[in-house]
Formats: sequence, C-alpha cells, structure tokens
Amino acid sequence: MKQALLILSVLGMGIAQANGAVETTFQPNNTLSHSRSTVPTANYASSSNIYSTKSGAHVSSNDEISQAIDKLSAHAKQKEYQLASLTSQLSYEQRQQQASLVPDRYSAPAIAAANASRSALSRSSGYCARYVRKALQSAGYEFTPNPSAYQYASRGTLAQAGFTKISNDTQPQVGDVVVYDRTSRRPHGHIQIFDGNDWVSDFRQNSISPYSGHHNYTTWRDSKYVDDASNRGIYLAMADK
Repeated sequence: MKQALLILSVLGMGIAQANGAVETTFQPNNTLSHSRSTVPTANYASSSNIYSTKSGAHVSSNDEISQAIDKLSAHAKQKEYQLASLTSQLSYEQRQQQASLVPDRYSAPAIAAANASRSALSRSSGYCARYVRKALQSAGYEFTPNPSAYQYASRGTLAQAGFTKISNDTQPQVGDVVVYDRTSRRPHGHIQIFDGNDWVSDFRQNSISPYSGHHNYTTWRDSKYVDDASNRGIYLAMADK
C-alpha cells in the first residue's frame, strides 16, 4: 500500500513540474496532502529587440537602428564629396602638367625639328640617318652616330641620348622621332623627325610613312616631355575621419 502511494506521489510530482512545484506530505491517517507553490517563469518578451553589429556595437530599438543608418549615410556622402574634390584637383593638375610638357621653340626637340625642316630636300637622297643625326646633334643631343637608321632604336642610341619610347598611337608633337625597322628590301631602315606639321628625314614626307604598305616602327620622345604619371602611380588617399 505504501509503495502504491509512493508511485502516485511521484507521478503527481512529474505532472506538477510543468506548471509549478507540488509538495506532497503524508497525513497521519495515511492520506495524501498536496500543496502547490507557484514558480515564477522567465519572461522572454520585451518591448524592444536587441541587435548585434559586426563592430560590436549594440542597438536596442528601431529608432537607434535608423539613427545608425543615417549616420553611416552621412559619412558616406562626406567621403563622396571628398573623392569628387580630389578627382577635380587631380584633373586640373594633369591638365597643367600636360600643358608644361609641350616643347617651346627654344627647347631641344623644337630646335632639332626646325633644323631638320630647314635642311630637308625636295626628294629622298637615301641619307635619312645622316640628316636626322645632324639635326639632333645641332640641338645638343649627345650620342655615337650609327651607320644605319634602324640602329638608333635597336642599339639604344636614342634612349642614351635622352629619349623614351612611347606608344605609336600617341598624338605626335614637335621633336618626336620615328624609327622604322629594317627589312630585306630596306636593310638600313628609316628615321624621321616631326617638325610640328610634317615628318621630315632627308626630305619632307607626305605622311608618317615614306613607304607603301605596312612597316614596323617605334616612336621616341624626349624624356623631359613624357608624362610618366602612369609609371609613378597616383593614389588618392582620404583620411578616415
């Protein structure tokens, strides 16, 4: 009988755990007496949600979330204005630099081109290397003369004289020198200089190429007048405020 009462007591306690604690006692007349004590339950609901951000900051309401978004938006606009200002300044400086890279008439490239233009014949004499070499030397360029025109590029003569190879697609300016590779038909190649209007070698040419058809060539410019910003690299740095 006592065992049955104990089992019933245990069952009663198990059922009571879902809603509260049940206290079971034995009365002197072998009857059971139960008393219930209410266990406070945790309240998981709240009037505001808790959010965690990657930076570790916590906001506890939708209003605070909106304020954080507004602050980030304002910061982004500030950086956008700073970038626009720096871009405008860089564009202005590049225009100023490009303007300063154009040789004036007293510069070595302009002097060489003018002398070549004055000495040019009405038709080719076959001595383009000699005419261009004399024009360059008259402007103060120092180098060892070569017997063939193509060697001014292949032997690094122009580079040693202070010229830099540039893209063939670059708009030509006064004093630029073009050197054509040699071929089986033209073993000495060809060299010419731009006088601001025409290409000149030992004669004034009608176009950049004295030949018909396609021929390989390289373009050279006095290094003092080459915009090397792309080689130096320009970086826009904005202080994080």
